[in-house]
Amino acid sequence: MKIISVNVAKPRVVEYQGRKVRSSIWKEPVSGRLAVSETNIDGDRQATAVIHGGIHKAVYAYSHDHYAWWASELQRQDLTPGMFGENLTISGLDESVSRIGDQWKFGDIRLVITGPRIPCSNLAMKFNDKTLPRRFSESGRPGVYLRVLETGSLAAGDSVEQIESSDGVTVAALYGAYTRPIDPAAQAVLAEALNSPFLDPDMAEGIRKRLKT
Repeated sequence: MKIISVNVAKPRVVEYQGRKVRSSIWKEPVSGRLAVSETNIDGDRQATAVIHGGIHKAVYAYSHDHYAWWASELQRQDLTPGMFGENLTISGLDESVSRIGDQWKFGDIRLVITGPRIPCSNLAMKFNDKTLPRRFSESGRPGVYLRVLETGSLAAGDSVEQIESSDGVTVAALYGAYTRPIDPAAQAVLAEALNSPFLDPDMAEGIRKRLKT
C-alpha cells in the first residue's frame, strides 16, 4: 500500500437545503510532511468531533482503488483525492482483507484500524446528491478509521506497511453486518467484533444496541 494523497480541511459553514451546516468534509490535498497527533493530522480539524473525531477516529483513510468504480457509478470524471472526506487516499487498501486491530506504519507513525466509516448527510451535501449516503452504504466501500498509537509525520508517497495482523473481523464484514444487522449471520459478526480491544467505542455501543434489538 502507498499514500497517494494527504488531505486536510478546517470547518466551513455552508448552506444546504435551507439550513446552515458546519462541516470539514471539503478536504484538499497538501504537500510536504505533516505532523500527526493523537487526534488529527496537522491542518485538519473535525467540525463535529463527537461524531467524526476523537482518538478512535483521528485519521480516515479511503482506497484510491475505489475511485475508478465511483467515476463509473456516478458518471463523473472530476473525482480527486479527498473527495469522500478522507485524510489519506491510499492505493491497495482493501476492506475485505483489512481487519479491525490491524496495525500499519506510515512514515514514522503507527496506527491501528478501529472501524469502518458510516456515511452521513455530509456526503449528500458534498456531492449535492441526497442519494449518496445510501449508495455509499450499498457500495460496501467504507474506508477505515484509524487510531494513532505512535505520533510522528507522514507525506504523500510514503509506503504503508502492515506491522501487525489481527484475527478480528474484516472491515467489510463488520460494515455489512452493522448496516444490515437483521440477518443471524450479521449478528454473529457483530458479536465477534466486540471482542476487539481496538474497536471504536462509539461503534461498540451501536453494536450492543443492534444486538439487543
